[in-house]
Amino acid sequence: MVEGPKSLLNLEFGGRTVRENLEAAIAAGKLVERDDGSIGLPDGPRRPRAFITVPGGEIPPCGFYKAVVFSGAYAERAVPYSCRACYKLKVRPTTLAQLVAAWHVAQSIPLTSKWGVDFANRYSQDLYAGYFYTDGLDAARVLHAHVRKAFDADPRLGPDVKLTIKRGCSEFEAAVGPSDQYSFTPEQAALEAWLCAPVHSKRRSIAPQLPPMDQWIQFAFQIGDDSYLQFTGGERLRPASVSYEP
Repeated sequence: MVEGPKSLLNLEFGGRTVRENLEAAIAAGKLVERDDGSIGLPDGPRRPRAFITVPGGEIPPCGFYKAVVFSGAYAERAVPYSCRACYKLKVRPTTLAQLVAAWHVAQSIPLTSKWGVDFANRYSQDLYAGYFYTDGLDAARVLHAHVRKAFDADPRLGPDVKLTIKRGCSEFEAAVGPSDQYSFTPEQAALEAWLCAPVHSKRRSIAPQLPPMDQWIQFAFQIGDDSYLQFTGGERLRPASVSYEP
């Protein structure tokens, strides 16, 4: 049985208490309760790196907020209080060459961002994407203007690379409703302070990373994005098949 403050664990979301929601997620193997009583994600094989992170300050534990708080404690019926001020500037490159160029620009911007193949994201219609994390809508709009100017001045990018501002994670809006109508309670703040305490104590910075070019090049080849040739010295990834049409 999940142990903790009764006043918080007895809060109800989705017709069940937080305790019941967490215990159901643990029973299903989606979450684990550790020896110290904290709730976390189960250990398992890591998925191949489709995104890389450009560090620019504190790295938010988004995976924990989505899996433990949103899906676990709230049964996908409420947006985490901890995510209330999260706004992202989404960059939408259409080629691998644009993705790499945008990643280069991001390294000069002192904000956390991530870059990679967005095709596996079932909430996205983009092949590639970059996401800058900002705190509040005003900050996101200031960043939008800054990045727009930088991209427009870069011959590798230009005004055709689209930028959009979105609030939080797409999973939230798909499950809860329009993001401009989110509501939060003081009880959520208290619950998440308890749930997230072990995570905050273990936060660490992320060192600069190099892109997983082999994966990115393979993806570009498969979708017919020949801009990958810029990163292979002009060598094709696979020889063309012999054609036998009359």
